[in-house]
Amino acid sequence: MKIKPMKIKPKFGSFSSITTRLVFTYFLIMLITLFLFSYYILTTIRVYLYDDEKLNVATMSNVVASFAVDYMDPETGLLDEDGFERFVNEVGVDSQMRVMVLGLDATVMYDSQNNRNLIGTAQVRPSVLTAINGTDGYMQYTNDDGMITLDASAPIKNSDGNIVGVVNVVYVPETTGRFVNTIFTETIFLIVVICVFVGIIIFVIANLVSKRIVDFTSKITSMSDDGILDEKLDISGNDEISRLGEAFNIMSEKVVTLEQHRVQFVSDASHELKTPLSSIKLMADSILQNPDIGMDYVREFLEDMNTEVDRLNRIVNKLLYITRMDAHANDDDKRMELLCLNDVMAGIERNLKPIADKKDISLIFSTPGTIFLTANKDVLWQGIYNIVDNAIKYSDPEGYVLVAMDKVDGEVVIEVRDSGVGIASEDISKIFDRFYRVDKARSRETGGTGLGLSIAIAAIQFHGGRIDVTSELGQGSNFKIIIPDTTLAPNEEVEQ
Repeated sequence: MKIKPMKIKPKFGSFSSITTRLVFTYFLIMLITLFLFSYYILTTIRVYLYDDEKLNVATMSNVVASFAVDYMDPETGLLDEDGFERFVNEVGVDSQMRVMVLGLDATVMYDSQNNRNLIGTAQVRPSVLTAINGTDGYMQYTNDDGMITLDASAPIKNSDGNIVGVVNVVYVPETTGRFVNTIFTETIFLIVVICVFVGIIIFVIANLVSKRIVDFTSKITSMSDDGILDEKLDISGNDEISRLGEAFNIMSEKVVTLEQHRVQFVSDASHELKTPLSSIKLMADSILQNPDIGMDYVREFLEDMNTEVDRLNRIVNKLLYITRMDAHANDDDKRMELLCLNDVMAGIERNLKPIADKKDISLIFSTPGTIFLTANKDVLWQGIYNIVDNAIKYSDPEGYVLVAMDKVDGEVVIEVRDSGVGIASEDISKIFDRFYRVDKARSRETGGTGLGLSIAIAAIQFHGGRIDVTSELGQGSNFKIIIPDTTLAPNEEVEQ
């Protein structure tokens, strides 16, 4: 028996390779994890820093607005630019902050950066308009240089609480921007380094994990290509892969055993079928090659040929029966039914009594009571019948075959004892093998095929039972059939 060779042999680099898939999967998981973690950290830092800058700008606009009214003429609303300039310098406004004072018409009255082109121009921005309406205004946007710009405005109120102007502070936090960009660049670099470093580790680990699987696959593929089934995988460790290798070795042993049995079975079956066919061929040739042969010889040859055909039929029928037993051994529906074992034994006795009487053998059935069990009647009948029939065949004239049955501890026990030739201890373990015969000459005389006990053991195992054998040469044999059964008789009560 040869395992069909694999046509696809994936190598490393192909995505069908388990190592490649492991590396790719682990690397992808790591990359996604790093990306999400880095994105969260960077976003959190960025938001925190710019929120802090926003608070500084908004606070500065409110501080400047609260003092700006002191530098405005109550009558004209004009701003004392020189005095306000000194105040801005004294209050410590960041040099990168641009402070502007605007009138209620949003025109610029003061610019800390001394851009005279802006004086008198209107700055209609959302933050300014919000402050003119009496509340603090704020907006954030990106300028033409790609830098984030913070724009905060606060209303200037006089002593009566009336709005007389607006302070607008515009700030580009370049330091914060550079810091955020530096963190982003360093994070990208760190991710690349981690990916390379961890990728190497993942590759090494994945190779270690998959190496044995790859070795197993290579060995199994080699076995399937060469047809050598008795090789074993090298097992190390105690993990799932080791257990997989152990399971394969066990399976390989079973396949080898089955193959050996198959070869032996075919050889034995061929030999058994060839012998009667050779006899028939020989007798047929004798008739054909002797045209003057007398009818008495022809009739004698035909009777012998008929005997050999009957023998062939017995062999074929038993082979077919064994095949059916093998095919249905694992079926869920075994067609079990409640049987009276006494009736089954009575039927076997009726069939075998004439054979025993012909050989002057005493056939005794001992049935101490009615026994019920759940079984397949035909299969059970065949199993017990073959054991008793075998005992009669191997018993000498004036001998005996005793069949007794009982039910002990939930098990049905059927004991078949004979006064026959017995079985050597080294042959006991082989008597249930198909076509095995202890005394081949005697089997020929009795018409034995070497399949009777094989059918018997298959029938008993079909019911989850076993057959124990004890025997000595010249002292007879004892076959004990044991079948587990929990069936209660119809009138039997369960003890409480």
